[in-house]
Amino acid sequence: MNSKKLRPALLLLTLTGMLASAAPSATAATAQQVEDVKQMLEQYHLVSPSEEALNDAAIQGMVDSLQDPYTQYFSEEEWTSFNSSLEQEYVGIGVVLQQDQNQIFIENVIDGSPAAKAGLKPGDALLSVNNVSVQGKSVGDAITSLSGLEGSTVRVVVGRNGASVTAVLTRSSFQYPLVVSQSLGQNVQYLQLTQFSTGAANKFKEELTKLENSGISSLIIDLRDNSGGYLNEAQGIAANFIKEGVLAHLVDSQGADVPLEIEGTEKSYPVYVLINGYSASASELLSGALRDYGVAKLIGSRTYGKGVVQQLLQVPSGGYLKVTNEEYYTPKGIQVDKKGLTPDIAVDGEVQQLIAAFRQAGGTKLTLTAGKGAVVVNGVRTSYSDSVVRKNGTAFLDLKLAAALSGATFGYEKSTQSIVFKRNNQTVRVKSNKAGLYIANGTTYVSPALLAQWVPGLQSSDSNGLLKLSL
Repeated sequence: MNSKKLRPALLLLTLTGMLASAAPSATAATAQQVEDVKQMLEQYHLVSPSEEALNDAAIQGMVDSLQDPYTQYFSEEEWTSFNSSLEQEYVGIGVVLQQDQNQIFIENVIDGSPAAKAGLKPGDALLSVNNVSVQGKSVGDAITSLSGLEGSTVRVVVGRNGASVTAVLTRSSFQYPLVVSQSLGQNVQYLQLTQFSTGAANKFKEELTKLENSGISSLIIDLRDNSGGYLNEAQGIAANFIKEGVLAHLVDSQGADVPLEIEGTEKSYPVYVLINGYSASASELLSGALRDYGVAKLIGSRTYGKGVVQQLLQVPSGGYLKVTNEEYYTPKGIQVDKKGLTPDIAVDGEVQQLIAAFRQAGGTKLTLTAGKGAVVVNGVRTSYSDSVVRKNGTAFLDLKLAAALSGATFGYEKSTQSIVFKRNNQTVRVKSNKAGLYIANGTTYVSPALLAQWVPGLQSSDSNGLLKLSL
């Protein structure tokens, strides 16, 4: 049986650049007919279409006829944009925004970006852009105001701890981090991979080695929202955990199964992989392989379901063609395309998924900080709007977060009009109008004081708009 180890062609496993498909024509046309129609349209049509426009339309028509959302033709300009997206290269100031309690906050600042160099920080409230207030505006409006050409400047005013801070930033290019790693405590290590871009495997191994050298009892790999990338990068990452065998089965248009082999090493510690509905393609290939080899458990929600591979080809006369040429199956022959991967432990909600993975990995000590557009769990930031509300000077935490932190479940019991909170084989029923509970916009919130009655050992503090709870 033939097998593949290193792929000489550029193969993609990504969702980037998806197009809508069109129904195929029922009429078969010859090459001469296509040329005749093109010339007649150029000569007779009212708008006098250019030859270039008609050629582009003909190419797009061929691509659309395949009814394949992943096969795509790129002009030189479109390829540059696609490649930048694949490599996570952007132009701007480098902030992630989130709306919280009718205010726009900087949820995160990208390392090495103009915003980071200017000293902007997560939790800063965005007040104005170029002397125009953002009060009452949407996050989309704020992003538009902050966007601009490389080399142009923008004046930003943020609020921080009751004071205003002004920064004039020059928009420039930067790369979104491929890998983010840190310790969650108790030797539970966390490694997030944002995209399988060029160099992802080397960066992953570099960060993994740092985590191992600092002491590791278990590893959480976060592939949520990772839409894929290059197949060879997925191979390189898998080699950190699989000694030898088949990484995936690649099946071509003739039905030939060519195993994609891998040679690497094994780890002595358990691995847990976080997945969600936006984990796709290379993320699914890696996740499926790690589970099939018994290396990892999958935690989160069902993945996207893109189980096909694309090859990138340069068109001799100009442009690039991304062509679906193979379908892949997991080492055990499980189909991924249009099905996705079902997690071993199903959990909804990004924060809840992270906490569940931490506990599965052996962690017991949790610190959760909520507010200003984010929730931070043991140092890992997650965008989260309205996690905390305040009434008469008292802070209330979203009950979903409170339950996740406490290792509890909750629900509404209609017959008694009560919130039912279950933890450690104990059940507490609380009337929804009880002091310590607050309902806003359909979400139930709980005060730390009431939560502490149900969860012994819970500690909390409220300072500078951030509610912190530890257990």
